[in-house]
Amino acid sequence: MPRPPDLAGGFAPRTPERAGAAGPWSVRAFLFDLDGTLVSSLAAIERHTVRWARRVGARPDEVLARSHGRRDTEFIPLVAPWADAEEEFRWLHRLSVEDTEGIAPLPGVRGLLAALDADRWAIVTSAAREVALSRLAAAGLPRPVHLVCAEDVERGKPDPEGFLRGAALLGVPPGSCLAVEDSAAGVAAARAAGARVLGVGEAAEPPDRRAHLADVVVRPGPDGALQVSTARSGTRYVAR
Repeated sequence: MPRPPDLAGGFAPRTPERAGAAGPWSVRAFLFDLDGTLVSSLAAIERHTVRWARRVGARPDEVLARSHGRRDTEFIPLVAPWADAEEEFRWLHRLSVEDTEGIAPLPGVRGLLAALDADRWAIVTSAAREVALSRLAAAGLPRPVHLVCAEDVERGKPDPEGFLRGAALLGVPPGSCLAVEDSAAGVAAARAAGARVLGVGEAAEPPDRRAHLADVVVRPGPDGALQVSTARSGTRYVAR
């Protein structure tokens, strides 16, 4: 599958292929990351992570650098091997569920999700299910029919298991899905799954943390496909 050129709006179409081609993506479904992609929660996550790092005597900057996009159960023993991983996971999990201050939908997300049928999108997140649902509720976003969380996979991002599971729940081949991600681990996972990838935030090319879903245009295509592109001038959601 050829790779289209970078489009306006700070986005970079990312696929496993590097060849150039013109035109929008033609996909069957979306696989969305949650934090930093659909909801603005990074400030809350950093607040929780720094507080936890200080609790266990780890360096906050190192913990932040190594935890982005990864499951708590994976990064805790990685950065604090001396700590009781299960106890620390429970502590951080409860804080993440209960402290939702500042969490809000990112620009364009409400309109895009409202335009997509429920069987056209799934969320694939490194967050635990209770945490993910808490953040969706805090942001006022709909609970997805298809939600892949930390408990649903044996291996978290950058392993492709989550995205493969999300595509399977949708009944769509991974290569017919557009994954939307803001982390390097997430982009690697989606690429490994064979999905096409749209990088936002820190994963955008060129890097532009303002890049978000407000510039995405979705139109109905032939044979039930979705034609997806980005446009600086405005957004139209006519996917139905």
